[in-house]
Amino acid sequence: MSKLPKEVIRLIKKVSSLSDRLNVRAYLAGGIVRDIILGRDNFDLDIAVESDAIDFALKLAEKLGAGLKKHRGFGTASVLSKPYKIDLATARKEYYPYPGSLPEVEPASIEEDLKRRDFTINALALSLNKSSFGEVLDCFEGVEDLKKKVIRILKNDSFLEDPTRIIRATRFRERFAFKFSSLTEKALKKAVFLKAFDSVNPHRLRDEVILILKEDNPSKQLSALNKTAGLKFLGVKPFNREDMRVLKNIDRAVMWFKKNFPSKKDVDIWIVYLMAAFRKTNINRLKSIIDKFGFRRGEKIKILNSKEVRIINSLSKENLPSKIYRLLNPLSFETILFFYALSDNESARKGIRRFLKEYSEKKLFIRGKDLQERGVKPENKYGSIMEKIFFKKLDGKISTKEEEIKELEEYM
Repeated sequence: MSKLPKEVIRLIKKVSSLSDRLNVRAYLAGGIVRDIILGRDNFDLDIAVESDAIDFALKLAEKLGAGLKKHRGFGTASVLSKPYKIDLATARKEYYPYPGSLPEVEPASIEEDLKRRDFTINALALSLNKSSFGEVLDCFEGVEDLKKKVIRILKNDSFLEDPTRIIRATRFRERFAFKFSSLTEKALKKAVFLKAFDSVNPHRLRDEVILILKEDNPSKQLSALNKTAGLKFLGVKPFNREDMRVLKNIDRAVMWFKKNFPSKKDVDIWIVYLMAAFRKTNINRLKSIIDKFGFRRGEKIKILNSKEVRIINSLSKENLPSKIYRLLNPLSFETILFFYALSDNESARKGIRRFLKEYSEKKLFIRGKDLQERGVKPENKYGSIMEKIFFKKLDGKISTKEEEIKELEEYM
């Protein structure tokens, strides 16, 4: 724990002192304990308390002078001590009314709480009380599995109980370069054979797919999921060699994009890989799939625009900068990046590079107020006039503010 940032250690010690003062057992639990043991960075401060987590969080927020977010329906709360967030939950046990359902929960001991976890390597807790500070509670030999680099479920019907664990198991196996225990592999294959995904709310499957695509190596993760469980639950046929080639092209395109455009951090790279998964799905079926899984409106538009491959054909010819701009500017960076990876045509790729590096950054010197000062009416004409001048600037016909004003006066 000494390798954690000083501010994280300070927060943990605050939780420790509060738990002793309130006479409450408190533990770091789950992934952060696993990653502390593995020596990996993880600052997701998940804390389980054998008490009312919301009440505990309220007192902790007062102690830290931090913000508080309550989730009464789940019996959890988040203490917001920037730049970190402390998630607190009441230790609980849970029951699944039927396979694939959300669990019903009730307060329990930390031991019962660990018993409900997905894999042994995540069923670990680290005591924060002063008398046992730093001691690891390991009821299922999770530490030994970490040493052996093994993913192991806690009970035989784990994947049938919650099929989203199939996706999670694949994600952890690829992230840590671990292997499945023989029991886990058999149980996973059985759940896939029994079509366990059919019983799960599609929104839960969507969330797990997004998480797997947000890993450091999405193409490797997607390929592994394709082999482990197939992608039929997404409405996607098994990947072939051509699909794998596209994924590798996306890997290279993403590396190039991140290197050349480090400021564009708001681009959702995971969507680009999802576009690859849906590459062979026709647009009508894709609309149905997107609606079924409940993707957000912005995500839906980006994914559907990936079907506009005619744009790649248009870019394959020699085009004026203004034509390239008209083709690409309405699209998201995610869609443009997907087209860059998908195209083998150098003219198309060159056009995309020029758009990202030059055309998308170019601006006019004149503004709406310049039109207003010259009495241009009605105002709804401003956009079309500015666009015409902008396209001339893109095509190199004008460059200075004086030339822009001259063009404006000619339009007037």
